[in-house]
Amino acid sequence: MKRFYGRRSDCFLCNLIKIIIIFIAVTLLLRYLIQNSSIYFRNFNDLPFSLHLNEDDLILEKGKEFHLFVYGINKRVSFTSTNFRVAGVNFNGRIMAYQTGKAFIIAKVDGEEIKCRVRVIDLNKNKLTLKVGKSYSLKVNGIVAIPSWKSSNPKVASVSMFGNVTAKSPGSTIITAKVKGKEIKCKVQVIDK
Repeated sequence: MKRFYGRRSDCFLCNLIKIIIIFIAVTLLLRYLIQNSSIYFRNFNDLPFSLHLNEDDLILEKGKEFHLFVYGINKRVSFTSTNFRVAGVNFNGRIMAYQTGKAFIIAKVDGEEIKCRVRVIDLNKNKLTLKVGKSYSLKVNGIVAIPSWKSSNPKVASVSMFGNVTAKSPGSTIITAKVKGKEIKCKVQVIDK
């Protein structure tokens, strides 16, 4: 009887060790996979007087600006960008979107760092001239997402759900791509053959 209970407790201990090892491995894997996502940098304890930014995951159109600031302090903050070619930031926290891609804006306060992920998006064409019957494929650069497309005048040029613009009759229209709450526009001019 003693041997039976001894083996059972040894087996229980082995299973417990396996579970702990699997838990640690899964935790490390998840941390590695999401380390560049907004989830990793998001501050879930945004208490009224805690240090946190007004945005921690930001999508900007190329050429647009956004003012980033830190809540809960009355101290000096220094801002830096991990990729100033994509998004630059001045000493007041004004972010400028220069070209498509991803950057992190880091706010430093009393030795603490708070991060905001910035993704700059744009269309592969902002202006387009097509002859009647011709088509062109528009694409959103700078983010991996499926946009929704819309034409302001489908009789002039229609757009498919994949961004394929087809010229139908002479005139002009605006093609709008909506992605993650942001709208990017392309002006399309259709001419005779």
